[in-house]
Amino acid sequence: MIKGLILAGGKSTRMGRDKSLIDYHGKPQREFLFDLLLNFCAEVYVSCKENAEVPEKLNPLPDLFDMDSPLNGILSAFTMDRSVAWLTVAVDMPLVDRQTLDYLVLNRDAQKVATCFRDSDGSKPEPLLSLWEPKAFPLLQSFYAEGNISPRSFLQRRDVHLLSVPNKKILTNVNSIEDLNQLKDSIDNDSASKQVDK
Repeated sequence: MIKGLILAGGKSTRMGRDKSLIDYHGKPQREFLFDLLLNFCAEVYVSCKENAEVPEKLNPLPDLFDMDSPLNGILSAFTMDRSVAWLTVAVDMPLVDRQTLDYLVLNRDAQKVATCFRDSDGSKPEPLLSLWEPKAFPLLQSFYAEGNISPRSFLQRRDVHLLSVPNKKILTNVNSIEDLNQLKDSIDNDSASKQVDK
């Protein structure tokens, strides 16, 4: 079984507002990803800080650990249910679509610790868009107990199934106003090009 986890526990400091509420697809991003993940997952949860205002319908899953890292959400999810694989998507990756998740799930290797894409440089694993197998949980616990909090570093040390992302744009992170404006300009330019092609 696969459950979904939207990684939305960051402070959104650089953006200056809650990144999970930005509307890229006609609804707040956390709702868009929630609906998207339901196509692949038995249940979907939103990883968040304990005092975050996440509606109950989105299954808020408060961080259980004292660290400022996406690893908090992943460990918290496994603490709640260690028997399933967790499909994680960062809330600040607005270009993730159904085709990408379909590709990730279809190419899953359950014998590995995780199945994930290579990052935008093509050299390292991308931890924020990954499928984490149950066997990862005890290893993640040990990793954290040793003082480590980087999920990418964890994946680099383990036997993972690495995939080349079908479209590198999918891995775009939007963490600041500058990133947001750049993405909007890119989308506008793409739309203009398509109109010219017609």
